[in-house]
Amino acid sequence: MSCTKSIFRWLLANAALATVTFLSAGRTNLPMVRAYIATFVAITLIATFVVDPRLIEERSNPGDIGLDPFSGKGISILFLLTVAIAALDVGRFHWTRAIRYPAQATALVFVAFFMCLQVWATAANPFFSTVIRIQTERGHHLITRGPYRFIRHPGYFAMLFNMPATAIALGSTIALVPALLCCLVILRRTIHEDRFLRDELSGYAGYTLMVRYRLFPGLW
Repeated sequence: MSCTKSIFRWLLANAALATVTFLSAGRTNLPMVRAYIATFVAITLIATFVVDPRLIEERSNPGDIGLDPFSGKGISILFLLTVAIAALDVGRFHWTRAIRYPAQATALVFVAFFMCLQVWATAANPFFSTVIRIQTERGHHLITRGPYRFIRHPGYFAMLFNMPATAIALGSTIALVPALLCCLVILRRTIHEDRFLRDELSGYAGYTLMVRYRLFPGLW
């Protein structure tokens, strides 16, 4: 994939996110919503330049449906649902009591941190597909560099914490419902992918002896 095509996809994705968010909110003058969108736009732009273009293509158009084809789509849908419900809450209906700005700002810092961690994991692992499969046509092999030195699924670790942080940064407690549902999908996918890679990817079983924890250092 060319750099121009990557940037075009970045523009489309962020335009879609901004459209969903501001249409749901019914207005564009919500400071923390603007700050969230700006953070998302900036960090995904960085990802466009540091992530292998072939991986961007793979994530957009996987070579096959893989072991668990619906979890990736489910995560994307629940992410958009989290943002949309949060925007509806803070912009139109005010279903829940407003979250104070200091808490929102702190959550946004966490969003930025975990998004950067996810970009690092994606940049370090050119096989971080949206589906669970062995990418033989791309020479799929074990990755142990970057954040993979510390836990086996750093990208999912980042996503797991980024979801509730997103709801809080946007100022909506009711948006925690789809966010936490998304966390359950991420945990389920982590279990399935870890088992699959242990069985199918050369060297992964030995890697699990060196890096013992899937998501939570010292716990699991």
